[in-house]
This record gives sequence, C-alpha cells and structure tokens, in this order.
Amino acid sequence: MSALLLDAIERRDYPAVLRCARERADWSQTELAQRLGFHPSVISRMEAGHRRMDNVVTLRRLAESLQIPPSAFGLDGDDGVATGRGEPKASRVVGEPAPEEDDVRRRSFLKAGGVAVGVAVAGAPAAAAEVASSEVSPDPAVVLTARLSDVLVGAPASDGAVLPAAQLTRALAAAKVSFGKSDFLALAQALPALVRAAEATGDAGARAQAYTLTTRALVKLRPGGLEWISADRAVRAADEAAEPLVLAEAERMLSGVCRRARDHDRAQELVFAAADRLILDGRDPRHLLLHSSLLCTGAYSAARAGDGGRARELLADAAATTGRLAGADAARAGANLLSHRVSVEQLLGEPGAALQHARTARAVAFPDLEREGRYLVDLAAVQLQLGQPGPAYSTLLAAERRAPGEVHTRAAVRTIVDALLVQNRAAVPGIRGLAARVHVAA
Repeated sequence: MSALLLDAIERRDYPAVLRCARERADWSQTELAQRLGFHPSVISRMEAGHRRMDNVVTLRRLAESLQIPPSAFGLDGDDGVATGRGEPKASRVVGEPAPEEDDVRRRSFLKAGGVAVGVAVAGAPAAAAEVASSEVSPDPAVVLTARLSDVLVGAPASDGAVLPAAQLTRALAAAKVSFGKSDFLALAQALPALVRAAEATGDAGARAQAYTLTTRALVKLRPGGLEWISADRAVRAADEAAEPLVLAEAERMLSGVCRRARDHDRAQELVFAAADRLILDGRDPRHLLLHSSLLCTGAYSAARAGDGGRARELLADAAATTGRLAGADAARAGANLLSHRVSVEQLLGEPGAALQHARTARAVAFPDLEREGRYLVDLAAVQLQLGQPGPAYSTLLAAERRAPGEVHTRAAVRTIVDALLVQNRAAVPGIRGLAARVHVAA
C-alpha cells in the first residue's frame, strides 16, 4: 500500500481511504461506480465527505473491488463498523438501534411527530362520530385516522385471519390499486384487515408492505403521529424480511415522515443509505426505478431544507438513472421526476422554473391517478405562488375530475383552498363549493 493510503487508514479517514485506494487502482470515480453498479455521484459524495460511510454491505463491496482489507473501512470480523476514531462497534451498523433501544426509538418517533399517542386514541371515537353523523360525503382524512388508529396505536394487531400466501398477495395488490386510484375511502376500509392479516400470518415481507402502504396513505394528511408508528413498523418488518427492495421503499417512506418533522439530515441519510444498497447493473430494472425514486425523495428533502444546489444535483442524478430505463418503467420514473422537479422549484421559491418543467407534462404518461392528481395539486401550488388564483382554482378542478380522492383527502389541497378563500374570491367564484368538497370551512 502507498504511504498516503496507510496514513488514511491509520487516521480512519474513510473518504481519503476510498480516494487513495481508487487512485492506486488507477480508476476514475465513474469506473469504480460502474464496477459496483452505482451512480458516479455516489463515489463523488463519499470522497467529498458528503455521504456517510457506515453501510456494511457497501463498504465490503468497496473493499473487495479495491482489493483492500475491510478493516481499512473500520469493519471488523463481525461486520461492525466504526465511523469515528474510537473502537469499531460489534455486530451492528452505527445508527441502527440495538434491541434494547427499540422502545426508546419508538417513543422518540412519536415525540418527533409532535403528538402523544393518547391524542390519536382520544380523537378516534370523535372522528368516527363525525363520519357517522355527516350528511355530506365523509372526509377521507377523518376516516383514515379513525380506522388506522385502531391497528396502529398500542401493540401490533395480531387478531386477524391467517391467510394463504397467495390470498395475502392478492389483498396487498388490491389495496395498492385502491391507492393508485386515490380511493382513500376504500383503502381505509381495506387496510386495517390487511395489516391484521399480515401480522397474524407472520409474513414479514407482507407486513412491511402493508405498513408501508399505510404510511403512504397517512402522509397525505396533516401530521398526526400515526405515520411515525406505521413507518417504524414497516422498516422493522422489512429488515426482518431481508428483502432489499421492500426495505428501501420502507426507508423512503420513513424519510418522508422525518422530513415532515423537519429532520432533514436524517431524511436524506435514509434515502442515501437505501440507494447505496441497490444494485444498478441493469439486470433488475426495479432497482433502477427505485433508485430514481429515492433520489427524487432526497431532492425534495434537500429543497425543504433550503439547499437548492443539492436538490437540483439529486434530480440530475435521478434523471441519469431514469435514462437507463425503458418502456413502462421509464414512463413511471419520468412522471415521478417531472412531479418532483415542479415541487422542488416551488419549494425553492422559483415558480417560474417550476412552470417551465410543467410545460413538458403533455409528453408524460402518468402511471396512475394518484401520481397525476399529486402533480396537478403541486402545479396549483405553483400557480398560487405566481399570484394566479384563477388558474390555481382551475387546476384543482382538473385534479378533482381526474383523481377526486386525492383532492378530497390531501392536506396540501386544503392549504391551497384556505389561501384561495382569503386571497381573491372574485377570481374564483366556485371556491366555496370546492371548499365544502375538500372539507374546509369557507
């Protein structure tokens, strides 16, 4: 080994270890990334110290490719890893809780969500009563909260029916179809039984998918605390199932929950760690599809944190991954990328740039109504930011025609409608009717 490499190992400067070992092998960052199936930006961020180097699988693959001992990256024989100058940790990755820390982490999730468990319990009967007594269409947000609190608050529900694997798979697929249609009332009816069945059947992979879908539904609502419970259970179950794609998707949703609590660093760490574990050699396009989605999620978190440079860099990386896909996968990733470009620019206070991206939407085939409805709601937010209440209202109506469940449920819509109610009612004469349909007091 070179003196520089030995010195970096001695100092436990892992970005320098990576750079020196790569240069010793006479590889560019792109060449090393290609050998590992990574995007080149992964190696670049590692060497610059912008990405944590604490993923055991990634570090072992780096060591093997660079022909250096795993201990050069702080790994010991039990897959422990040290990220500082102290002794290596035994058997677990830094940042992953030990079993005795599980209850502490769950309580911290609830605390970070800004709500006590008792609030969710106390609110459920009142929510159910509101649904029962309402003469208008039920509020999907209230129904979801009431139904899901029954299976999320307290110990995991295990009183469901034990289903054959094929039947459980079909039930999961049907629930995902309901989500894709933004039919959140149907989803609210199906999810509790699905969660209970997954728990009773003992299928960790199905359990992870059920809780991940539950989280996806809950993040449509204003933060209430339940999303922390479902995201936590999804990650735990996915880790138990040892299915990389299921775990990466669960971590992506947990990232979104962290972002809503303004823990932007943790939100980005989660998606980067999940992205690092994916195999990007092209043999399984699902890894590329999820990689693009993870980078888009990371970009949104960076924008929320006010880091426009990082957000746009991640979107460029997502575009590069999307360019490697074909057919329906390419269309799905492209629609997701467009939607995130619009929402990122809107978050960064650049509605003009967001509108420029939106003008390409006619060439995009949205994979389902949920994604199309979400994009249209984001576009309405852009138009409102540009001081265009009339177009914003018209866009919300278009979204309602395409995906009524998305508009009637999503908290972001209620925020836009609230703003339209106070800004200029003359420009939006039908706003009171829309407000009633999205359950906003006019």
